[in-house]
Amino acid sequence: MRFKLYRALRFAIVFAAASGAPTYASAQALPTVERHSEFAAFGQGTMLRPDWGQTNNYGYSLGVDYTHFFSKFVQPGLELRFTRATGRTVNENTYLGGLKFQTTIHGIHPYALILAGKGIIKFNYNNAGVSADNSFVYGLGGGAEVAVTRLLKIRADFVSQHWDLQPNTLTPAALNVGIAYTLPFHGRGTR
Repeated sequence: MRFKLYRALRFAIVFAAASGAPTYASAQALPTVERHSEFAAFGQGTMLRPDWGQTNNYGYSLGVDYTHFFSKFVQPGLELRFTRATGRTVNENTYLGGLKFQTTIHGIHPYALILAGKGIIKFNYNNAGVSADNSFVYGLGGGAEVAVTRLLKIRADFVSQHWDLQPNTLTPAALNVGIAYTLPFHGRGTR
């Protein structure tokens, strides 16, 4: 009787170990290469509400992103962008850089932006003898990217800016839609 119990117990242990082994084994279930970081260049069409006059300005944004992949939930990065938008009353140029916080949800990459830099406004009419002004600018925004191919993404974002032009404070808002191209380089490592 003891011998049968011992055999049954030994069989149960071996069976449990064998059936649990695929769960813990990582022969080919895990990738051998993972992304560490990437650079992406982007171009976007821009519609800007300049907060000066009743019209919208139209233009473009160009920039570059650097994103570091700690995990699938944490993907911080840096972004530099130049925006030019022209209109009937004013033209605005901004040179912004800052932090980008991104994550991935089912192939969509939502992100938040915290940007700061310089803004230049040029008046298209006589503004009490002032033809242009500049200001420190900070912007907050967010958007999302969707991969079309391994290297090409469609992106859209919204950035709300704050300009301090004494005695005025402007709060332009920009809606941007365009594409991003991931620059291929060896930013991958082995596990």
